[in-house]
Amino acid sequence: MKKILTIGLLLITAATQKLSAQELELPQPSPWAQVSQKFGLAQATVTYSRPSMKGRTIFGSLVPYGEMWRTGANKATELKLEGNVAINGQILPAGAYSLFTIPGEKEWTVIINKNTELWGTGGYKQEEDAMRFQVKVQSHTSTESFTIGFSNIKDNSAVLEIYWETTMISFELTNDFLEQGKTNITEAIAAAENTMSLYNDAAEFYLDNNLDAKQALEWAKKSVAQRERYWNLFTLAKAYAKNGMNKEAIETAEKALTLSNEAKNTGFSQGIEKELNKWKSNK
Repeated sequence: MKKILTIGLLLITAATQKLSAQELELPQPSPWAQVSQKFGLAQATVTYSRPSMKGRTIFGSLVPYGEMWRTGANKATELKLEGNVAINGQILPAGAYSLFTIPGEKEWTVIINKNTELWGTGGYKQEEDAMRFQVKVQSHTSTESFTIGFSNIKDNSAVLEIYWETTMISFELTNDFLEQGKTNITEAIAAAENTMSLYNDAAEFYLDNNLDAKQALEWAKKSVAQRERYWNLFTLAKAYAKNGMNKEAIETAEKALTLSNEAKNTGFSQGIEKELNKWKSNK
């Protein structure tokens, strides 16, 4: 009997210890969120917590004007950058930062700080700021949950938006990718000679960004020399046109159009035809 009682007590103790060791999982009032955006040769990722209004007045009350705010809930919001970006013309190097704000009725101060281990504003040191700047307050459709996101994505920029209740602020992140892109091309070509698509991509990059047209033409020719495809022929045609060689551009584009039609790539063919018509009108 004693043996049975002992075994029973051991089982109960083990079960109790197992329960206490388990993490209690319950819904969070300010759930964790993450949003990421690629632009140019950079990527920005924001990790933050999302409190809700729950019938409360937010700005000027729950979040006072003129006081530093963690810009969310729980741990301070983190902004991670892969690649250098510029904000208001000032370079912010690649790395991880905490994002604070000082809300105002008409203008907010945005603070980007190098310490990413802060909970709330306790322990914040202004000397650890990477930058701070002012932004104007904008009106927004009423939003229940605090939200950070990206909009107006372009080749070299993205707008970071912060909004809650009927208030929004935003600022642009830009990435000057041209020099890095040129370096990447040089390194890729040196490491992988005779790559048809690599030469084509390099030529496209130079043409799209109004860089050295002669260099673009050289790369486009190297791509086509390996194998003629409608897409690299069209790149070559654009390179000829960029170098003022209109006759060669038309001849090459017509060859590209024939191959594109054979491949039944209607959308690509339409793009070729559009450029062909433009070049023919300039004869």
